[in-house]
Amino acid sequence: MKSSQKEPEFQFEGLLLTTGAPSDTFPNFYRDHVRYQPGTRLGAEQLKEAYEAWADKRDLPTSSPREVRRFMELNGHRHSKSNTVFYRDAVLGDFAGQPVPARSMPLADGRKVREAVSVTVDDLDQIITELQAMRARMTRIKVSLTPKGAGR
Repeated sequence: MKSSQKEPEFQFEGLLLTTGAPSDTFPNFYRDHVRYQPGTRLGAEQLKEAYEAWADKRDLPTSSPREVRRFMELNGHRHSKSNTVFYRDAVLGDFAGQPVPARSMPLADGRKVREAVSVTVDDLDQIITELQAMRARMTRIKVSLTPKGAGR
């Protein structure tokens, strides 16, 4: 029997992140232990060690190095190599339970900024419309359930 469950999605730093295979636990680690910080560098080996320790502590499988690299790059951390391999603009820490700050988009690419703002405004308009419809339905339900003469 096939499960009809949808893959879990995460909204993170302005990007929609979807977990893939059950072994793809890196998005959860990233949310609690990595932050975008311009100008910093995080060693790939240091990231790998912290991630594996986190997964071992929770008895979880780990994502493949390819999945980790893809995830990091999708979230704005370019993969670079000098003497060692590292990710740009990433810092490692214990941020569990803290809100994830939205990353500011580079101003050099005005098109990306305009697209992001447009999507955000459109999303907000849709949410407002849905909330107004729900409020109207709730009001109708409340009126239909309120006995005549109550509230006088």
